[in-house]
Amino acid sequence: MSTYTTILQRPLDAISWEDDNFIEELLEVVQLFRPFSVAISEFITERGYIGEAENIEAKVSFIRAAFSKANMDAPREVREWFTLQQPVKRDTAFQICFAFGLDGSETDEFFRRIYARERSFNCHQVQEAIYYFCLNNGLTWADAMDIQSRVPLAGKEKTSGDVVYTGSIIAELNDLESKDEMITWLNENIDKFTTSNVTAYETIRRLWELTAGPNGLLIQEHESPKLTSILDDSATDRTKKLNFGVTGVKLYDAYLAILQLDKKDVKRLETDRSIKPILEKLHDSIQDSFPDRQGIDLILRGEHVSYERVRKWLVLLTFYTWWARKAIEKEDYAADSGDADRCIATINQYLIESGYPELYVGNPYDWIFFYAAKNEVPLFAFRYIWNELLVDTLEEHQ
Repeated sequence: MSTYTTILQRPLDAISWEDDNFIEELLEVVQLFRPFSVAISEFITERGYIGEAENIEAKVSFIRAAFSKANMDAPREVREWFTLQQPVKRDTAFQICFAFGLDGSETDEFFRRIYARERSFNCHQVQEAIYYFCLNNGLTWADAMDIQSRVPLAGKEKTSGDVVYTGSIIAELNDLESKDEMITWLNENIDKFTTSNVTAYETIRRLWELTAGPNGLLIQEHESPKLTSILDDSATDRTKKLNFGVTGVKLYDAYLAILQLDKKDVKRLETDRSIKPILEKLHDSIQDSFPDRQGIDLILRGEHVSYERVRKWLVLLTFYTWWARKAIEKEDYAADSGDADRCIATINQYLIESGYPELYVGNPYDWIFFYAAKNEVPLFAFRYIWNELLVDTLEEHQ
């Protein structure tokens, strides 16, 4: 295990939600997550860079040289990766992989460990199916651009009817042996590129029904006399509230109930049903596409949203349903030995089935779920994070 991930593993056991300075400790962990400038510095060192670690110009020159050798134009903003801590766009990440001659598995690893924001190939997009084929077959960026110029870039979008899953597309791509075969296949099979994230959408819809549907987990939690809510306060006789009817829990109420945030307190943030202000102290990649009311509404209606938005909702719902079912069965939020590994394995299973990379402790969003899963009371600890951030945010804005 690399030093980077080792450093991030240590706080999983070292800090407790019961510590008086828990939020301060949590925010210290946020500072451990490296920006892209540090990650790409490690990457180029692995790829032969022998200059000084602090020599920005030397690193920029090394990266530009790799692009030049691959007959590619280097991104204009390479220097800003280091001077302004500027993140890179998804397509730029693929360009880096081409420039440094990575194959498909190495590209997967680059996205998981260096880019650390989103999955690598989404082969339900024509452009990324081309990247997948080229990188796995030793073809160049110029080859990828040539193929792209000779095929349609998308089929007609649809969200129902017969669908072709990503795994099937990948299997067919793996059978192709030449660029001409790839061009012919894409032109003949463009209708297979008509949906996005089909497996993930289906899984999220199923988990949402399990969570917020009639007699769903949120209602069962609410009605259990032994499952204490963070919102319960015997001193003020305040008890947890949940608005639901015959069709289940309303969408926004369900969203807040998963995080166990009080609607009146959230309203004091003076946002339109958003918790963005409480996320501002956290790492940018946590804030980016963090699960929200609008995102789940669009997914449930079959509308297109970013892949990162889908992934984060998939992780959140899998985590919640896994621990909520266990808590309801036991009438207790406490975890048993081995539960953390089983929960993480379940999340990873759903991610892999949907074409996403497994949870990675070096991803700031994923780290929160590793931390909560390893806690003695995982779901309670997870909710405690958001409640404490909300309290701190409201106090700062009084």
